[in-house]
Amino acid sequence: MNIPNQLTEREAIDPKLAVGSSLANPKGLLAVVLALYIVNDEKDYLDYSDSSGSTIILKPSLITLLKDFFNGITGYSDTDIDSLASVNPLVEMQIEPLQVPLQLFWKIAKINILGSNSSSGERTGGVRFPKELLFTTNMDILKNVISNENGDITNTGKELIYSWLTNKNTPTTSTNIEQKLTKTLLIFTEETLFKTWNNSTEIIFQQEGIYNAFNTTNSTVDLRGTKEIKGTLRNLKSAISKNIHPYLKISSNNVELKTPSLATQFQNYQQRVSNYLDLNPKSVEIKTVEAEDETDLVDVEILNKIYYGAPGTGKSHKVNELLKGKEERTERVTFHPEYDYASFIGGFKPITEKDPESGKEEIKYKFVPQIFTNIYVDAWNDKDNQYYLVIEEINRGNCAEIFGDIFQLLDRNSDYKITPSNELKEYLVNTLTSVNGIKGIENGKMKLPANLNILATMNTSDQSLFPMDSAFKRRWDWEYIPINYEKSPKNPSSNFQVNISDTESFSWLDFIEKVNTVIKENPNLGMDKCIGNYFIKAKDNIITLEEFINKAIFYLWNDVFKDEDDHIFEENTFYEDFFPIATKGKEKVYKILDKIGLNTPEKED
Repeated sequence: MNIPNQLTEREAIDPKLAVGSSLANPKGLLAVVLALYIVNDEKDYLDYSDSSGSTIILKPSLITLLKDFFNGITGYSDTDIDSLASVNPLVEMQIEPLQVPLQLFWKIAKINILGSNSSSGERTGGVRFPKELLFTTNMDILKNVISNENGDITNTGKELIYSWLTNKNTPTTSTNIEQKLTKTLLIFTEETLFKTWNNSTEIIFQQEGIYNAFNTTNSTVDLRGTKEIKGTLRNLKSAISKNIHPYLKISSNNVELKTPSLATQFQNYQQRVSNYLDLNPKSVEIKTVEAEDETDLVDVEILNKIYYGAPGTGKSHKVNELLKGKEERTERVTFHPEYDYASFIGGFKPITEKDPESGKEEIKYKFVPQIFTNIYVDAWNDKDNQYYLVIEEINRGNCAEIFGDIFQLLDRNSDYKITPSNELKEYLVNTLTSVNGIKGIENGKMKLPANLNILATMNTSDQSLFPMDSAFKRRWDWEYIPINYEKSPKNPSSNFQVNISDTESFSWLDFIEKVNTVIKENPNLGMDKCIGNYFIKAKDNIITLEEFINKAIFYLWNDVFKDEDDHIFEENTFYEDFFPIATKGKEKVYKILDKIGLNTPEKED
């Protein structure tokens, strides 16, 4: 029987309430996304751009399709469409200011950078990377709004999109469609969250909060409050100022009803919004920090912390849970034995550049920043947001070599600074551009910004690879992630079953509890060698015999008991003796279960 799939659980969305997300041309952005959706045959996905030096341009094939789509309407010009290749918000704006209107304000498309480039490169490097659009069902609604009763887009609808694309006045013949379009866009934004400030009090609101603030004595509402407008609120202010809001107008930062004649219509709409939000309740938990200077951020969340424990206890999962909704301000790296200071901080590398005079490719040496320097710059240039550097397997690299003198900054002492190398100093001087950012290389000295948190994970079984010295260790907070043997809904691993055959299985949790007891009782081993709950990732709570032998048994034989007299294997057993798995492997597993005292595998009816 083929029945519907289980409900998909989705992660909370970062509302980006403090992102610097100016939207100077909301009509142009909406129009280019809508036009590309239509000429791309209303598909769900579009890779829309190509690299062009340090910038991007619309793909030539899309320019051709746009010309075919608009050709024949009043006021059409090939030149207008050709100029869109390099002059439109989708190719000019950075990724985060694009995500705010497209994903959070209008909810018409997800937008991602393609390839391995990160958003930090666009923020600090002055470049633009190719991107993709993943359209939502709101695009279906917009297309229907501008279509006629047969579902076709007539010249009237095309002329409206064209006028928004080219920043021209809306033709009088298209004003009725424009009114329907702006009303629809308004409805898309009614669930959006905004933030303002009343002195030190943070006000989180939806547009309903603006509507409800109007009364007989107050005909205007101040959007700005006592701090700078940021995030989605910038988008709302821009939409109102560009006449995309059907009911409101704005002067400076004060909004009011466009005309008194709209009062009754507006009141009815206001109540419909309230009724709609009642039917779509959402519990909102927002953990954001706004600060005037770094001292306001000192006690926020993490700073420097290492999560450690046996393999598979869920250390990385713990970090991922902490950083849900913060992915755009998170960078990750995995340390390994070959990783060094230049890989972590940066250094001079040969790059190919075109000589502006000769036009020939030349090899030059330039300082190329790496992950630490990139996030250091991001955090200093954006003190309103928390940033996170995640280091996986921190003890698999030589920390003393990788961090170099940077490790001294981990003290988080605001009076303690270091002098970087000349090349790093020069790079920071050129890229730390904000008012706060300049403090990151003030008087030629570096210090960690208080909004840069460093999280790391460490398997205690690997601690002998590169032992950390005490000076390095004391600069971190440490949190041990224990193995959880509790059988409860709060412990997903308690449902894991190892399938020996189609009809026989045993509890993974019972197995690791039994085998870990043997490991802990051996004075040569101890907790460091134990197996954690998620050492194997079960699919639909099932661990196959192949996965069990290839991962758990191999680890126990090769890394735990290989040189021990007291072990869980039969005498003279080699790992090769577990193959073929379906016959010999199954037989050996039975003997291990018997030796550790685990009950005979359950047989299904």
